[in-house]
Amino acid sequence: MVEEKGSETKQVEIVEEGEAAAPAGDFVAQIASAAAVIFAFLTFYTDKAGKAIKGYESVYGIIIIIVAGLSFIFASAVLWSKFMKKDSWLMRSPGWAYNTAAGIVIIVSILSMVFAKESYDVNWGVPIIELITGVIIGIGGILKF
Repeated sequence: MVEEKGSETKQVEIVEEGEAAAPAGDFVAQIASAAAVIFAFLTFYTDKAGKAIKGYESVYGIIIIIVAGLSFIFASAVLWSKFMKKDSWLMRSPGWAYNTAAGIVIIVSILSMVFAKESYDVNWGVPIIELITGVIIGIGGILKF
């Protein structure tokens, strides 16, 4: 389609109805989800005696592992469908799934910092990194729109 403005012509590209979005957002969400799962295996809390509670031993870490793991599997499926068929129906806009996972990871990591296990101190590094991975998953979701 050519749009004319005075004596100047400008090419305008029309996006086809079934054309798929670029896979960059899927890749970002996939890597950030994997990182969220990996960091959930680190220490979330410690007590005065030095006893540590890993993420997979707390409710917060288990929720993060499940949600980020599902996000990783979904992003992998979307990337494989893009590899197999350029205009797969799965490619249209999976950003909602990534942003849902990001929201859950962000909220749960905030909860893990605010409501620590009784008589335990928060290991601030891990929940903050979980919060950051949630934000990055969300950025991957935003790239899909």
